[in-house]
Amino acid sequence: MKRPWHVWLAFALCGAVATAAFAWLTLHALRVDRERSVARAEALLEQNVSQALWQMDTKLAPLIAEEVTRPHEFYESFVNLPAANKDDWNLNSVASPILAKTPDNVLLNFNAYADGRWASPQAPPPEQTDLAASNGLPSTATEANRRKLETLAGAVNVGQLLQMLPDDPIPTPNSATVGTPQSASGEQVAANGPPVGNYYSANAPAVGEGDRQIQPAEQPQTVIRDEESNLFDEPDASLQQQVAQQSRGAADYRGRESRYQQAAVQELSKQQFGNYIMRNAPSQRDANGARAVEYVSRPVWVGDELLLARRVDRDGQTFVQGSWLDWPRLKRELLAETASLVPHADLVPVRGDDPIDATRMLAGLPVKLVVGDSATALANAPGDGPLQWALGVGWIALACALAAVGLLLWGVIALSERRAAFVSSVTHELRTPLTTFRMYAEMLARDMVPTPERRREYLETLRTEAERLTHLVENVLSYARLERGRKPQRSERTTPVALVDRFEPRLAERAAQAGMTLQCDVDEASADAPLLTDVGVIEQILFNLVDNAAKYAGRAADRRIVIATGRDGRWTTFSVRDFGPGFASTKQAMQAAPFSKSAEAAAETAPGVGLGLALCRRLATELGGRLDALAADNGPGALVTLRLPAE
Repeated sequence: MKRPWHVWLAFALCGAVATAAFAWLTLHALRVDRERSVARAEALLEQNVSQALWQMDTKLAPLIAEEVTRPHEFYESFVNLPAANKDDWNLNSVASPILAKTPDNVLLNFNAYADGRWASPQAPPPEQTDLAASNGLPSTATEANRRKLETLAGAVNVGQLLQMLPDDPIPTPNSATVGTPQSASGEQVAANGPPVGNYYSANAPAVGEGDRQIQPAEQPQTVIRDEESNLFDEPDASLQQQVAQQSRGAADYRGRESRYQQAAVQELSKQQFGNYIMRNAPSQRDANGARAVEYVSRPVWVGDELLLARRVDRDGQTFVQGSWLDWPRLKRELLAETASLVPHADLVPVRGDDPIDATRMLAGLPVKLVVGDSATALANAPGDGPLQWALGVGWIALACALAAVGLLLWGVIALSERRAAFVSSVTHELRTPLTTFRMYAEMLARDMVPTPERRREYLETLRTEAERLTHLVENVLSYARLERGRKPQRSERTTPVALVDRFEPRLAERAAQAGMTLQCDVDEASADAPLLTDVGVIEQILFNLVDNAAKYAGRAADRRIVIATGRDGRWTTFSVRDFGPGFASTKQAMQAAPFSKSAEAAAETAPGVGLGLALCRRLATELGGRLDALAADNGPGALVTLRLPAE
């Protein structure tokens, strides 16, 4: 069956345009949603990183402050007390506070001289071994510390280390000395600057004058905003976001850096006023009146070792004092502290000319935080669930709409073609009998029939054509009633044998008109089975089946039409069989649409409009039964069975 190609082409173009538009809309929405999801993930990541850095620097601040504010005298195994206090203490020297107890996360404290000499308060010279043991440092620990010192001395070039350290001395008040409690109050130390200098603080992005300086006690707060904007608005310019992020990162870095200043002030005050050795330690001036000058400390990497070191000028020479930090242990503790915020993160050294990012740098150590799964986290950032659901529903709706329009269009075209075929076939079916009526009526009216026998023959022909027209009109009207929803009334009780006896004369007459004979076989076992049905509808079904057999099997060698009744479970059956060519396809025969037979097809096969079998199928369904078309079991022909429910 041909379809108008221009209609389908227009439908295909409209469908393609709608699909392309919705596809563009979907891609754009998903892209914008993806960008926003990544932005939210980045903001959350930055918030977690900032909090992690604050926690790490908070943990490091006491350690760094304790090391950088430790007086240079404490780097000797034993501190000599002034002679003026000798009578009070009855001691010439006291053990350094770090002689027997190495600070946490420190492998060794050391003094390194330019001439190659190395010393450590935890590794006293041999002549002081017994004295150190009496002060809590076992000889085994002393030997272990000496080996550590040798290892460190072999790994560090003192000359190069001196070049890496700042030459900024720690300011002290001119009017006081370390030996007096008034010499270093907390306010004075804060005013003179911190005794710690992180090499990388100078390279952090500067904060503008209008920016508020983050105070040490403050914690950074990152607010993730979900702007109420149109779904398809483009994101803001990334350059402005980067500038704002750098400004926030610099301010955050300065805030964390100020925490070290606060910790250093507190630690220095504690050492000045709470440690008896500090109160009674020698002045920072030597015997010749020259002051011992301590310089700002700096954490530096020497190979894979992390040192917190400073210059010290004393006795006319410059040497290095510092702490050898236990970086592997310190790293584990810092990462464990922030594992809930930045899992799978790592801390890596920052050396020399490595690029600096204030948003990832620790303020206290030359170390940066590397978030190992940040790229994966951003790539897997979840999108907007409701948006994705809405787009999915939209695609389903579009597909359903296109399918519905396509089916509707196909139905309209098919109906239009069936109507055209119906008009053609009905016109063909009406023209033949009307022509016969007109010709025979004129001949009879003008008394052109010579004999009474011919007159009776003409009248019989007119009656046959009238019945043919009546049968056609009845079928069309029956189908129209079914289309309007009027169903047959199952209100009459009867039996199969009664129905066959009632219908046989008319059915036999129709078979005789085609030169065929009707044979009725009633099953005795089911002959009197009760039926509650519409007798007129059954007659119409059987007449249509016999009419089809008469049309298509009229040229068969066996010119019988057999009607048989029977019982099949709960069904009472009426079968009509012929011995003609049969169905080309029983499935196509039962699924054929009404009025699907054109005038050309009727002229080539048998007269009719293609309504009979389709009407029988609909009527059987309305009676609660069904119609089955099969090939004959034995021999040629077609077999159509009407199944009705037994009462």
